[in-house]
Amino acid sequence: MNTSVKFATTALAVALTGILMAPAQAQLPDHLRDYALAAQRDKGDVIAPMFNGWIANDDGSTTFIFGFANKNAKEIVDIPLGPNNFIEPKQFDGVQPTHFPTYSRGGFVGLQERGVFQVTVPAEMKGTEVVWTLNHAGHTYAVPGRAVHPAYEMSNDPAAYGSLNPAIRFESSGAEATDRGSVFAKRVTASVGKPVTLSALIQDRGEREQYELPDAYPLGTEWIMHQGPGDVMFDVAKSTGRERASDAGESGANGGANGWTEVSTSATFTAPGDYVVRLRVDNFEAPDSQFDNQCCWSNAFVPVTVTP
Repeated sequence: MNTSVKFATTALAVALTGILMAPAQAQLPDHLRDYALAAQRDKGDVIAPMFNGWIANDDGSTTFIFGFANKNAKEIVDIPLGPNNFIEPKQFDGVQPTHFPTYSRGGFVGLQERGVFQVTVPAEMKGTEVVWTLNHAGHTYAVPGRAVHPAYEMSNDPAAYGSLNPAIRFESSGAEATDRGSVFAKRVTASVGKPVTLSALIQDRGEREQYELPDAYPLGTEWIMHQGPGDVMFDVAKSTGRERASDAGESGANGGANGWTEVSTSATFTAPGDYVVRLRVDNFEAPDSQFDNQCCWSNAFVPVTVTP
């Protein structure tokens, strides 16, 4: 068979396969459409807990880092804490998100929101598995956090060019977050429909003295609803490092006193109840930092009580 005939035959086979697969997919029963190669649904699909990795801490404790994947193309899902959204052992339950937006990122991570929260198991409980279970639309999935396989082991050490997780404080002399979520602000009180200001201090901690690189890069920020019974609207939900650098009033490159920069947003809540807002601060403008590689960003959380 000559080359042109072979190519034409192959192309025809591929075309026929595509034509035949479409109606075959449409005829599949619902339980078979749940597999990874099935077409993405607009709603009613899986909300999957994800284990992103573990860190062996110097004090003998172990930190497990979790994220999630909302497989729906359009449906934003809320799963309250309880029988459909829980962590075991029970003493670690309650830090996980209840709000699951959709994501469509390029690259390796795709639909996944990584590094959303962490659970730290003390040294005396070393070897304990931390299991997060989610139940939505008839799908139940549980993922264990295990400090076993080295492929999942992560580090707090500087990245290739000295980048580290940025620092977050809610007060100048307050606790400092440099991880995926060990620091909470003082509780904020708000009213339904009335904007309230949320603010924090952020700092680039990179150790780049040995490289021909800037001492600091502009930090990006994103305010994200983590838990709550209603919706939250932010006047500025996300600012990339590049956007912050172009803002003359908030350069973010070197910060203010001691390299700290104040960031803020105005949040408006749609229903009364208790909420948690997550602040993610990233160093994605640095050459050795990107979301796919779990470097370099930190989380801190703001609890908010909203009255009618």
